[in-house]
Amino acid sequence: MNKTLTSLNTSFLILLFLSLIFSMFSIPNLNIDEKQSIKVNFYELIPQDDILFDSSAPDTLIKKETKKISEINEKINTDETSIISKFKINKLDIKNEISKIKLSKEREDILRVSAIIQERISSIWIKPNSLSESLTAKVLINLAPSGEILNFSLIKPSSNTSFNESILTTMNKMTFFEEVLFLERKLFEKNFRNFNLVFKSSGEIE
Repeated sequence: MNKTLTSLNTSFLILLFLSLIFSMFSIPNLNIDEKQSIKVNFYELIPQDDILFDSSAPDTLIKKETKKISEINEKINTDETSIISKFKINKLDIKNEISKIKLSKEREDILRVSAIIQERISSIWIKPNSLSESLTAKVLINLAPSGEILNFSLIKPSSNTSFNESILTTMNKMTFFEEVLFLERKLFEKNFRNFNLVFKSSGEIE
């Protein structure tokens, strides 16, 4: 038994020795001339940050993509600035338009109420028949916010007494103008708290 083990060990050592010798002879010789240059891709050793930001780096795909991203970001910033600028302009335009609409609405209300008041007075005004000249007379009217006529006076009478009396008679019949109740208080105070009416011999009231 011992002889068998010894024989096996010996055979194993012989095979191992032969294998070592064979491997040594199978390695190819690398003959390098002292003057021979070895090509090395140095750009593979350059850090990624240098490729992205160093202008002397090769024009690699990464650098191109970085340039594209930079251009896109610049365009986005420009578009945002343009949008903000347009928004400011549009906001100012909208404010002006709202102001114009409000003024237009106020003017419409003033004209509407004035026309109603003039029409109501004209409907009961009886003018003298024997008027041969063009006459005008101005009346100042003072109203309460409720529309009640607090006072009126003939501040600029005409030269014709009967014409003036017809106006005063008409105004004495009026007690209030409820149309002003629907006006904003600020608008009422500015335009109808105290206002003038001009009576003309032609029958018009302005």
